[in-house]
Amino acid sequence: MKTITICNKEYPIACNAFTRFQYKKIFGRGIFADINILNKFNIKQENLRKELEEKKIRKKEIEQELNSQMMDSLDDFMDVIERIAYIEIYTANDKIESFEEWIKSIETIDLSANWISEVTELAVNSFR
Repeated sequence: MKTITICNKEYPIACNAFTRFQYKKIFGRGIFADINILNKFNIKQENLRKELEEKKIRKKEIEQELNSQMMDSLDDFMDVIERIAYIEIYTANDKIESFEEWIKSIETIDLSANWISEVTELAVNSFR
């Protein structure tokens, strides 16, 4: 079983047909609609990065501009990432606390953390 680490705490994760069912039951929305939000965010970010790189500006300035221009999409992106991470943890261990209690336990979210890409990849690869 795969594990992820969030704020120095390890969680087992899994994704299967049950995951999709529970996602809709717990969050009242389909997991595929949320995966689509992630895809759109990534495409927008990638296109913006290419556009900025063509202007031949420094890497630090590119990152600052990316952060600034992506801010309007960041709330939706983070909401989806948190829901998908939770449901994958829930699929592996249905004894975990409620989503609200779990999210309260997360002190910080590092947007470059490995677990973000890991939960995304697992969800996308599990539903082909």
